[in-house]
Amino acid sequence: MVGLSIMGAAAPSMLQMSIAPFEAQKRAQNLGVAESTAVTYAAQNEGAVTAAAPPSNCVKTENGSAVTVTCTEGEGKYQQSVTRSFRLQVPPACDNDGNNGHGNSGGYDCSNPSNRSSTRTFAYETPKKFSGHQCPTYDPWGVYGFNDQNAKALGGACKPAILWTQTSYVLSDPSAWLYDVNNHNGWGYHSRYDDV
Repeated sequence: MVGLSIMGAAAPSMLQMSIAPFEAQKRAQNLGVAESTAVTYAAQNEGAVTAAAPPSNCVKTENGSAVTVTCTEGEGKYQQSVTRSFRLQVPPACDNDGNNGHGNSGGYDCSNPSNRSSTRTFAYETPKKFSGHQCPTYDPWGVYGFNDQNAKALGGACKPAILWTQTSYVLSDPSAWLYDVNNHNGWGYHSRYDDV
């Protein structure tokens, strides 16, 4: 009799202990779905001019060129949310002195965008959109097949090593570029771009 009463008192906590791993597994599964949705959306829209409509289980918040997406999966105590941020394309900075027919010293004059002329040509066309992924060492510009095979899945072309940081860009030699990346990411008109 005593054994049955102890068993009756302990049964609810034993039941809770027995289903706890299943609850944790369900929360982890929902977290995985929310995470993959948020990361995929961020990767597909990184560097784009405008962000596409988010998936149905996500909410997008824009603050200038910075975008935050929060994706949620599951219901009740199993609901999990993940937030990821990314940046849209940044327009070039302008030294706008009006449409006076000449550019400014060293800047990009939006009133006269053709204030610089260069005879520089490149072997390949510049990709329309870059992903957040770096180009592999075996195809450092992505032009030997990497972008053809992977750009759609990555959400854009891979970034060459000179575009990984502003310092790499500034120290690069435009004569070695395989396509035009001048003023990439709003980093300015390259100082040696006109040295043909």
